[in-house]
Amino acid sequence: MKSITKAGLIATALLTGGHTFAQQLNSTAFMHAPESVATDGKSFYIADVGEGGDPTKKDGNGIIFKMDQQGHSSIFAKGLDAPKGAFLLHHQLFVADVDKIKGYDLKDGALRFNIDVAPATNFLNDMVAINDSTLIASATDVNKLFLVHLGNHPRAEELLYTTPVRGTNGLVYDSKRKRLYVCGFGDAGKPDGQIGYIDMAAAKKEFVPLTDRLGYYDGIALTQHNTKLIISDWIAFEKKGVLLELDLASGKVSTLNQVLIAGPADFILDSKGDVITPAMLEGNILKYKISK
Repeated sequence: MKSITKAGLIATALLTGGHTFAQQLNSTAFMHAPESVATDGKSFYIADVGEGGDPTKKDGNGIIFKMDQQGHSSIFAKGLDAPKGAFLLHHQLFVADVDKIKGYDLKDGALRFNIDVAPATNFLNDMVAINDSTLIASATDVNKLFLVHLGNHPRAEELLYTTPVRGTNGLVYDSKRKRLYVCGFGDAGKPDGQIGYIDMAAAKKEFVPLTDRLGYYDGIALTQHNTKLIISDWIAFEKKGVLLELDLASGKVSTLNQVLIAGPADFILDSKGDVITPAMLEGNILKYKISK
């Protein structure tokens, strides 16, 4: 991995209709492959797959970093295999670690939950909460979704729905519409992932595509007023990744950034609507300030 100088921390690009600023947030380079980021508004929690970047390998070198607003990081938890899908709920950090859902107390880093989903999957990926006691996790290798029940007797069960998403990956939930938005990374190394939703209130659950555009889709988020989706597309396994905006009313898809990203994985939107995304292939955390 290339060394990073202060002079190379900030890049800006002009985007038609507005400006998109790309800023590196971490003051020192991450060692390996950050895949997911979550925030409590004060600190960032970053799930790093570990050396080699294999999302399914049980090698014990996965790390969760805690990074402050100045970009300084420390180790929050270590000894995981390949943590992904960081999500905060009830002062706990949940991550998808190969075939397990693990929950860590934010106060002391203690492991509070360890839910085994094996042998149903070997590639748990993203997570989202649909209520105070239930998470949904995506399983990229088997094109499935799992309901993860918390509480006194934690367990996981498959969420059955029609037309499975190829390479099921990013998740975000709209509690008002009861819609689970899903995107896929594609099947067998092909960029044929889809973007769509599942009506969680329907008796028969069905995946409904929102666009015919296909890609290597990873992260997904709803904008503040739930009118648009932001989705990351790797495009290729090099520095070619983009951030997309999908208008839910019109179905129009547009590209937000011209500064390309090396592996835009599971990102979040901060309180200002800016994108905080891992650049997984180069080991950095980037901020994209989008204004129109």
